[in-house]
Amino acid sequence: MSDTAHHELVTAAARGDDAALEAMFRLYHQRVYRFGLRACRDPFDADDAVQEAFVKLAQRPDVLADRGALSWLMTLVRNACLRLLRPLLRERRTLGERVEPERVVSGTPEAEAALERWQLVRAVHVAVAELERPYREVLVLRDIEGLSGEATCAALGLETAAMKTRLHRARSMLRDKLHAMDPRPS
Repeated sequence: MSDTAHHELVTAAARGDDAALEAMFRLYHQRVYRFGLRACRDPFDADDAVQEAFVKLAQRPDVLADRGALSWLMTLVRNACLRLLRPLLRERRTLGERVEPERVVSGTPEAEAALERWQLVRAVHVAVAELERPYREVLVLRDIEGLSGEATCAALGLETAAMKTRLHRARSMLRDKLHAMDPRPS
């Protein structure tokens, strides 16, 4: 979508045009939902957080007119996810970590390759989830969601230098965690 078309869409949405609001929803929903899924770590909570963010966006024509609407949506989703995670974090502190049952896989080469791929993806997800929140947020926004440095700074309320430092540290910590999980010799 060109900048002109995007500006016209945003202007119409800010005036209360329902069709333009729906078009903005379609334009941003996938990116915001992916971020919400990573921030909330639960599809139902992510749905709730994204829906809440878009409802608030529709009520704020001043934000719709701003070029940072996507960053604002990401911030709303992050805050909603944090609010939804609080009870889970309290439960985790009192009960300990939940355990998932292991899957049974046949010994065929395709199944073994699929299992290795699944284990690698799971290891990355676990390693990202274990990062402290400030590092996890910047890593998800920059490397997974592909936001620009400027948009990431706006979404997290950081200066460029702080965002770059956190991103560098997050990547380093993630690399260290993945090397520590790898049972193969280096």
